[in-house]
Amino acid sequence: MQNVPVEFQNAHGYAERSKVELRMRGKSWFVNLKHSPRSRGRPRASLRYGWHQFCVDNGLGVGDTCFFRALGEGSAGEVHLLKVEVRKRDGSFLV
Repeated sequence: MQNVPVEFQNAHGYAERSKVELRMRGKSWFVNLKHSPRSRGRPRASLRYGWHQFCVDNGLGVGDTCFFRALGEGSAGEVHLLKVEVRKRDGSFLV
């Protein structure tokens, strides 16, 4: 599971979305957004089902950092596209 920062989810309407598409190194992964209630009335979104496979396929581990860039809407506006770049714990980037 990967939590989505509140500012990012608000900017891209994640409260109304159920899926995102992650793109990295010419491949795509579809990941479900899980919505959870939170204190002060603001729901929290997290990348869930599909996130684990993304991590496994790209050899992600503790200490690696993911950078997400919003690319916009996918087909029919149902899926939001995110470009992902990864910096490994040793400082190198996955290319």
